[in-house]
Amino acid sequence: MGLKRWLICGAQPDGPSEIVSQRPKGGVKSKIIRKFKPPLGKSYSHSHDDIGSGDSSMRPHGSQESLSISVAMAESLDLSGEKNLIIRPLHSSILGEKYCFEVISSEGSRCFGCGSAAERDRWIENLRRSSQPNKDNCQRTENILSFWVNEAKDLPPKKKYFCELHLNGSLYARTTSKTSTSGNLFWGELFELDNLPPVNQMTLYIFKDDEGSKKRTKEENVPLGSVAISLPELTGRQFVERWYPVTGYLGSASKDRATIASLRVKARYQNILVLPIEKYKDFAEYITFHYMDLCLQLEPILTVKEKEELACALVHVLQSIGKAKDFLKDLGIAEVDRFDEKESLIFRENTLATKAIDEYMKLVGQKYLTDTLGNFISHVYESGDSCEVDPQKCSPNELPENQHNLQNKCEEVFRHITEEYSSFPAELNEIFSTWQEECAQRDKPDIGKRLICASLFLRFLCPAIMNPSLFNLMQEYPVDSTSRKLTLTAKVIQNLANFTQFGDKEEYMLFMNDFLQQNQETMTAYLQNVSNPDSEVHMSCFDGYVDLPLRLSILHGLLCAIIAPKDQATINNLKSLPIILNQISDEMGSDCCRINISNFIKEETKPVYVPPKSLDKFSPLHNSHSNLMDDKNARWRKERKSVKRTQSVPARTKKHTNIMNRQSSNQELTPEQHQLDISYPDGRMSRNVQASTKGTSNQVPWVHPNQLAESNMVQKINEGQDPLQRLVQEMVEIRREVDTVTDREFEMSKRLEDFIVQTQEQQTALQEEVQSLKAQLKSNEEQLTNMSIRLETIEEERKEDEIKLDAAMAAVERMNTLEMQYADLVTILHEVRAAQMRYQAAPAVSENRPVENGEGEVEESVHCWGPEDTSDESQ
Repeated sequence: MGLKRWLICGAQPDGPSEIVSQRPKGGVKSKIIRKFKPPLGKSYSHSHDDIGSGDSSMRPHGSQESLSISVAMAESLDLSGEKNLIIRPLHSSILGEKYCFEVISSEGSRCFGCGSAAERDRWIENLRRSSQPNKDNCQRTENILSFWVNEAKDLPPKKKYFCELHLNGSLYARTTSKTSTSGNLFWGELFELDNLPPVNQMTLYIFKDDEGSKKRTKEENVPLGSVAISLPELTGRQFVERWYPVTGYLGSASKDRATIASLRVKARYQNILVLPIEKYKDFAEYITFHYMDLCLQLEPILTVKEKEELACALVHVLQSIGKAKDFLKDLGIAEVDRFDEKESLIFRENTLATKAIDEYMKLVGQKYLTDTLGNFISHVYESGDSCEVDPQKCSPNELPENQHNLQNKCEEVFRHITEEYSSFPAELNEIFSTWQEECAQRDKPDIGKRLICASLFLRFLCPAIMNPSLFNLMQEYPVDSTSRKLTLTAKVIQNLANFTQFGDKEEYMLFMNDFLQQNQETMTAYLQNVSNPDSEVHMSCFDGYVDLPLRLSILHGLLCAIIAPKDQATINNLKSLPIILNQISDEMGSDCCRINISNFIKEETKPVYVPPKSLDKFSPLHNSHSNLMDDKNARWRKERKSVKRTQSVPARTKKHTNIMNRQSSNQELTPEQHQLDISYPDGRMSRNVQASTKGTSNQVPWVHPNQLAESNMVQKINEGQDPLQRLVQEMVEIRREVDTVTDREFEMSKRLEDFIVQTQEQQTALQEEVQSLKAQLKSNEEQLTNMSIRLETIEEERKEDEIKLDAAMAAVERMNTLEMQYADLVTILHEVRAAQMRYQAAPAVSENRPVENGEGEVEESVHCWGPEDTSDESQ
């Protein structure tokens, strides 16, 4: 793969005004210089001692060129004598190109472009090792910054804005331009910067994008405001998310306005201490051989976020060691065995297996993802056609055209997926083929195909189509219309991978069932090709680099943070892992997290050797010991070598002329021989005589008299025998003892084997009992849940019945009241009718006659009601 290099040369202008005057009016050079242009009033030094100087590629220069050079050009770089060398990856927003890295040395700055992230990482590592060959055996500190620029609010509306990230005054990344609607705008862009030099300040500048404006001024690149964040506040394992106020920048007029705005940022800064790789030897061995035990012990007590972090760390460590494929194979088969009765849930829950396969596919399949979906995603971002097929969200006139657009996009992306094999990871092919074989051995071939579909489509291809920014396919988060097109496309491809069709729940997608039926055979052939170990299709292997000491340090910190708060029983189940972690923590210093270990683990002894069952067939102990004894006897029987003197010995006078004959132990001495005349100087006896005299007078307290008498008897018997016979007898006795010990060893080994078999059977029985109890507990829990749900339903129904009953009682009371009122009204009506009939029957008389009142006075004009007046009265 050829490299592209940007040689950035020229002198730095004297000030901001000169920067503006030197800008070209248009073209590619104009865009590059605008990207490199720093905020007004910022100046950078040519010294390479600080981080600000290291970004010569981000400073404005007099001229820039884009040249295509060969790989040999990068290999010819001599970096061995550089002391302040900086080699780091560049974000794609700086040069407008992906997979670039920068080499900053005393000779200047050079930027190189690669074809993939794996190739870039490999080049960075090779160049670092050329300058520091002993890198893995040195202690170092790695600085990593991960942050999200999410959104801003209270900005002037109907304008386009973008942000620039500066670390200690140097430009490191830039967001895309977004339009503010009602003063709020959303970016949602993730930036991950590693291999950073020591920095302590992060500043985000907000700029107004006037790219389309014809009128340009010198202050067009003056930021509207900035957000300064101290990186020590973000140090830790967890992300820190908050709203930061935007402060003004150079000018009181804009300061008051900019202070009102705010920016939501989610960030994390890590200073990772990496020890020499020899310090991680025991830790790496434990992870290599006990990764499944570690996962089984920790998975029940982990949160979803901890599962994701642990799976990511394990995948990177095991990939560097060469065990990542075995790790994924074992996890996949464990998932099959765990969901034996619930096959539909395989790879659909948040488990260590699902998180691990997600991370592994991102690691080894990034190039395949770019080659397969990169052009399609770019085309969808740029196209302005609509794919909305929901009648409730579009007009009937647009529906046929939108359906046609959606079908074309599904056909295009499916063609890219099924025809792009050259960059498909060979590691995934090996994992998928192993899953298929293991499931076929378990008489579950359909489960193997489901595993592959769930991994490749549900957790990799379809999520990448829905969220391209999360898979490094695009930096910009899609707008609502683009997101809708991608979502509908991913939904169709996922149904095709599941071999299912749309139903009544999504009636507006029924027109895509013809597309699903037509491409089922193509999908089946594709799944067979990617899981066939003998496939003739050429596939690519992962050629990236994983920093093993760094990944082991990250995994160590993660495990310490997870295990330290747990109870002692959980820690004891991990056996030697807490001890290994604490040993690494001791090397890192007192500030590192430690795990409390019980005395049970500390006093754990070494395992005892247990001989195999067929030991006597291959190494008979009796014969070997006999041969060993014969060899010893042969050595004992060797004649003593004669000593040759090299110097003369002074002559001695022979005092005793009589040669003493050797006597046997049973020969009696004559009185003359018995009484020896031995004289000692100064009246002192020899040490031997004193010791023997003292030994006979005072017996040793720990020697029993009977034992002493028996030993004397044996000594007397041995004294009467020939030394050779005595030696033969001792050999016979030793052989008998060896035979006895050998028989005991065999007996003990048989007992131990029986005990082990019995223990294993008991353990198996206990495990089966535990599994049955777990199943029973799970069944009881399900029944309890169902009963609880049913009880809640009954309780709700009871409450509804009470409400209805109260309403009925109120209605009855109201009915009674209305009936009483009605009866009163009927009574009144009868009375009115009777009065009406009475008045109608009476004669109509009207006359004036004197009437005498109570006081004796006479009143006139007394009115008498007639038939004509009764109508008014009744009314």
